[in-house]
This record gives sequence, C-alpha cells and structure tokens, in this order.
Amino acid sequence: MRPLGIFIGFLAACLLLSAVVHYPLHLLLKDLVDVPAHKQVTRFGKLLAVPGFFLLVRWLDLYSREALGFGSPRPLFVREMLIGWLCGIVMLAILAGALIGLEVRLPDPPQAAFWGDLARTLSGGLIAGLLVGLVEESFFRGALFQAIRRRGPALSAITLSSLLYAAVHFIKPLPLDGPVGWFSGLQILSGAFWQFGTWATLDSFLALFMVGLFLGLVREHRGNIACCIGLHAGWVLVIKCTREFTHSNPAGEWAFLAGNYDGVTGWLAALWVGALALAYWALFMRGRGA
Repeated sequence: MRPLGIFIGFLAACLLLSAVVHYPLHLLLKDLVDVPAHKQVTRFGKLLAVPGFFLLVRWLDLYSREALGFGSPRPLFVREMLIGWLCGIVMLAILAGALIGLEVRLPDPPQAAFWGDLARTLSGGLIAGLLVGLVEESFFRGALFQAIRRRGPALSAITLSSLLYAAVHFIKPLPLDGPVGWFSGLQILSGAFWQFGTWATLDSFLALFMVGLFLGLVREHRGNIACCIGLHAGWVLVIKCTREFTHSNPAGEWAFLAGNYDGVTGWLAALWVGALALAYWALFMRGRGA
C-alpha cells in the first residue's frame, strides 16, 4: 500500500500546487489561452505532473527502461504496440457495434463533409490515442505497477493500479461560481471530486476498473507496456469515432448500458472488458499465480 499512497500523494500535490498558483497563472494567461478557469487547475496540474513524474521515479529508483516497462528491444516493442493497437480497435469496435445494434447509440445522418470529418477524426484519434496511451500507461502500468509489484504479488499490482486508474478519471472540476480570485483554485479543487459521491458513475468506474485489470494482466504477462500502449491507443481511437459519428439514444430500451462518462464506457463495456480480462487470465496467467 505504501507505493500506492506515494503516487496518490504525488497526484494530490500536483493538483494542490496548481490550485495555489491558479490566480496569478490565470492573470498571466487569460488573454493567451482560451481555457475556462475551472479547467485550468486540472490541466496545469497535469503539466506539473510531467517533470514531477521523472523526479518521482528517480526517488523511487524506478528510472530505467525495464522498470517503466520499456525494456524490450525497439523493433519488438513497436511490433507489440502495433499488435495491441489492432487488437484494441477490434475489441472496442465490437463493443461499439453492440451499442449501435442495441440502439443505445444511433448513427448520425451522413453529412456532405463526411469524408473530411472521417479523415480528421481518424488522424486526431490516432494522435490522441498514442499520446494518452503513452502517458497513462507509463504512469499506471509502468511506474505505479512496478513500484507495487516489486513489493508484492501481481494481484496487488494489478488491482491497486486499476483502482487509482479508474478513480482519476472522475476528478472533474465544476464551473467557478463567481469571479476568479486568490482562493479560486482551492475552491475549484475542493469541488472537483463531486462524482465520487454519486451512484451514476458506478457503471463507468467499474468499466474503467476492468480496463485497468485487463491492461495489468497484459503488463504482467508481457513484461512491458508496449501492448498496453497499443491497446489504449486503439480504444481511444474507436471511442472518438463512435462519439463523432453516432449519438446517444436516452429513450432506447437498453440506454442504461452506456455510462454517462462518455456515452460508451458503461455496464456493457464493464461486462465485455471484464470477460476479456477473465479469458486472458485463463489462457495466459492461471498457471503463474496471478
């Protein structure tokens, strides 16, 4: 539990520091960056986490390719990442197809600029997926996983890293009620955890937890995060395309299967990815004690 506490403390420190400097930073950037005040705290906190991450892994003696999950030779790493990307696309395409088939999401009517929108969405989804996959997998299945794993069994590393991975997705600040001032950052931060107290996020939280379990199993089995990055990138791409070219159908009989988080990550996603995680464990991990 100590490594998990350190990483939670690290994230909390980044958010707190961002909240403290929010007002002067807001004054400095308000005419340069068009970002709502309530989003500046979390975004600057993420920026602070980048250099802080390298200091953290050095302090924890995790600053090596092997510890962070990049230990494979580059050609093998790229090949596994590409395989993971293709598998991720197939996995989420099946989920998206099921949501459309159940009329949880409905296809949008084709527009005149469809092919341009498709090219833009695919290119944007590819870049965003790779960036998100690289950053999040380096943190959760790289440093955090290894910090827990070297002190205990794989089950602890997989479960605890998955819990934190799911939880951070629900830190969402609300618009500021009033003008920006010296204590606005702290006010914004204090209200950024409201989703933790509502049952409406349970389905999406469980789905993201299952995603973490699946990626943790892959990390333990493969010994690196190449496939995890690819899977993550493929999922992001399909979710962006699904959200761009379909829309939610709240009146549908099965509408409850898609969560409020992004209209895709809900009960059906939790069941699908959970089943895949169980199958992966049965095929590759059962005899290894994980």
